[in-house]
Amino acid sequence: MIRWGILGAGNIAHRFAKSLQNETGGVLYAISGRSQEKLDAFRQEYPCEKTYVGHENMLNDEKVDAIYLALPHGMHKEWALKAMNRGIHVLCEKPAVLNEEEMKEVTACARANNVLFMEAMKPRFVPAYGELKKQLAEGVIGELLHIHTKICFEIPKEAVGKSYHTLPADGGALLDSGIYCASLIEDLLEGEPEFIQTYANYYNGVDWYVDSLMKFGNGTAEMEVGMDRKAPRNAELTGTKGSITLIDLHRPETFVIHHENGDEEEVSVPYDKDDFYSEIHHFVQLIENGKTESDVHTYADMEREAHILDCIRSQYTRYDQDDLKVLEEQEKLLAMESFENSDALRIGNAIAEAALDYDRPVAIRIDRTADDLTVFQYMMEGKSAANLKYMDGKKQSVLDSGHSSAWVYVKTHCDDELSSWQNDGRHLISGGAFPLYVNGEIAAVIQVSGLHEGKDHELIVQALARMQEKNIILFRKALG
Repeated sequence: MIRWGILGAGNIAHRFAKSLQNETGGVLYAISGRSQEKLDAFRQEYPCEKTYVGHENMLNDEKVDAIYLALPHGMHKEWALKAMNRGIHVLCEKPAVLNEEEMKEVTACARANNVLFMEAMKPRFVPAYGELKKQLAEGVIGELLHIHTKICFEIPKEAVGKSYHTLPADGGALLDSGIYCASLIEDLLEGEPEFIQTYANYYNGVDWYVDSLMKFGNGTAEMEVGMDRKAPRNAELTGTKGSITLIDLHRPETFVIHHENGDEEEVSVPYDKDDFYSEIHHFVQLIENGKTESDVHTYADMEREAHILDCIRSQYTRYDQDDLKVLEEQEKLLAMESFENSDALRIGNAIAEAALDYDRPVAIRIDRTADDLTVFQYMMEGKSAANLKYMDGKKQSVLDSGHSSAWVYVKTHCDDELSSWQNDGRHLISGGAFPLYVNGEIAAVIQVSGLHEGKDHELIVQALARMQEKNIILFRKALG
């Protein structure tokens, strides 16, 4: 009988304790937390022998065989290492750790102490996932070509700044939801991710929304996660002979097969007890059989999940001189031989038309630099004077740097030369203002406001390239 301890007495700990009651090979022995009052309330609902104020005290109890680590993300590594160094097996709530480096440290510790560590990646263990893998192996949709994962939800405004999900140290959509997406992608696609395009709403050290398109050795994948919007939390798997919609990819019971002849087939495989039980039962069986690594969710799997998230994160937190060169080449390629008022009309209309391909309305303004006169302005429905004011700072960064505001944003992140611009009150550093060069001089500043994730800049260059019938190299990384 495996004697379990739970580190942390929050909501997820309650769900685990309830599910553990179904496991004949394990029993809840102890719970640790910060408040005796909270622990007593937990114990009343889920009886156990011991309660400990202070996690260290519980780990010092030699009767604890395994723990469920239910603390905030940033505390996982510390307490997993402490437990394993005492010979205690660890089932750790997702994400196991914050990055690949931490994951390798944890798996090395597990091996060194000959104990079992496993990330609580519930979807891998539920019966429906096993059936999905079986159907894919049998070729129900042919060769897998593309996976689109999406988990978006909306954090209540009152929780912002209070919940660890919204704090820079261990918060963000990528860690909280992206880990589920990374697990599916990791399991089905091979090789190193090569990035096609990444968008992100990254503010004050927290990623509120991320949409990243990647290429792998045997297909492509798109990961879309957010804490600022609601959307179905599904995965779409596209193959050469059809597709599959995996419903609620973070806790699936159902998937729909879309056959190439147009027929649809719904496959439902209910949980065994609940969405927690299968992973708990698997973990207990591993311990009973003397195993120190899961064959369903291996250490290599966990390290690769973390690696995928690290790679995505680097697309909106790490920039280099090559990124600046891409933006500089855009400015050179899209220069014009002359600029008249009629050109402003053509450019403005081209941007307005291209904006219809995006999901939000925009404000468009083109200012001639010779006399600082606005020669084109258009406000889509829902845009206001605030958008025009927002443009002013971006425009100023163009005039002061001689480059697009996207270039300035990247420059402030890859060296310290312009870092003081971030909060100087004069410049607004983000994409959306673009210098139109004529004979080596800036003839006009084109400005767009309204899109998120750096798409304002993309809209401008897309429209200019289309109007001039030129092929443009898009900037693949996010612009905040």
